[in-house]
Amino acid sequence: MLIQLKKIEKRSDFKVLNNGIVDETDKIILELLQEDAKITIREIAEKTEKSATAIRARIQRLEKELIKKYVALIDCRQLGYREMVMASLRVNATKPLEDVKTQIEGMEKIKYAYVVTGEYPLFIMAKCLNHQDSMGLIEKLRNLPGVEEVKTEIVLDRIKEDHSIVIP
Repeated sequence: MLIQLKKIEKRSDFKVLNNGIVDETDKIILELLQEDAKITIREIAEKTEKSATAIRARIQRLEKELIKKYVALIDCRQLGYREMVMASLRVNATKPLEDVKTQIEGMEKIKYAYVVTGEYPLFIMAKCLNHQDSMGLIEKLRNLPGVEEVKTEIVLDRIKEDHSIVIP
């Protein structure tokens, strides 16, 4: 089994093991990187009891297949952001949804945007400096061509923000 795994690791077309599921070492690597993206290869090697060379190769493969990018999570409140706006948008059936999506993608304040089921097919979340900033964003959303209605909510308190995922 170990010999077979080493052969699979060396294949250039290797994507992920077990029909889309990463192996146990990959899971540990991904969990460690989610916890601290600045962890060194040496530290990961020690925790997984693998060589630094093997870990480096695995990370490079994971970066090609699963890891989109490494980011710093910034405490936006420390920079003055006081409001998070969540909004559901109802889109006019005569205007293509793609046009509205393209407009939303270009809006810098919007940090998350999703197509969802229901009467309001677009859901966005944005971080704003203050109430005036939030109102400006809401007005901009209301004036988008094709948007019929905007249902908004302002976050009062953050209970949990966790950007990691459970590795299956």
